[in-house]
Amino acid sequence: MTRVLLVDDHPMIRTALEALLRDTGFEIVGVAGTGEAALREVNRLDPDILLLDLQMPGGNGMEVLRQLRAERSIRVILLTAAIEDSALLEAKALKVDGIVLKNADPAFLIDCLERVRHGQTWIDPELAEHARKLAQGSAEIERPQLAPRERQVIAFVRKGMRNREIAEQLGVKEGTVKAYLHAIFEKVGVSSRTELATRADEFLA
Repeated sequence: MTRVLLVDDHPMIRTALEALLRDTGFEIVGVAGTGEAALREVNRLDPDILLLDLQMPGGNGMEVLRQLRAERSIRVILLTAAIEDSALLEAKALKVDGIVLKNADPAFLIDCLERVRHGQTWIDPELAEHARKLAQGSAEIERPQLAPRERQVIAFVRKGMRNREIAEQLGVKEGTVKAYLHAIFEKVGVSSRTELATRADEFLA
């Protein structure tokens, strides 16, 4: 039997979840209604899985998740009616084990619990797709903006050309090429010519 600590400040939700998990392989060993109580009960009961409401008094679900990740290893499933983009990305970065929407089919919660019990991750498909798009958009925004000449220099470095050869190709002085390289190193966050050449395809994409 997998031991579950249920944390939600709405009595009706707690009652409904207790009924849903009755006669399953999951036993609700305790309930809590605030973030502070959740942390106390985790330490007292040492459950296998924490089913955690995202919005509640006394420390919201994200605050509880942050503290638990810093202090101990426990499987955490977030249960929420909605989640902001920043919280969704942070939850994934903190390696939350599951996220279930409260308005989803109850079978989703059972599926999530089963997956998490066996060491897997389950995030509501709608949220998982949204998180993927957010991460993709964030990567595009953070990609360094390179000038056309800087892109040319990177392409030449990828070919193994030295500064003198690059200068001849561009019709500039060798010192100018060095200045370009210094600026490129700063923009893309590399510390050597070798690293720049190795990751050139990434920067030129």
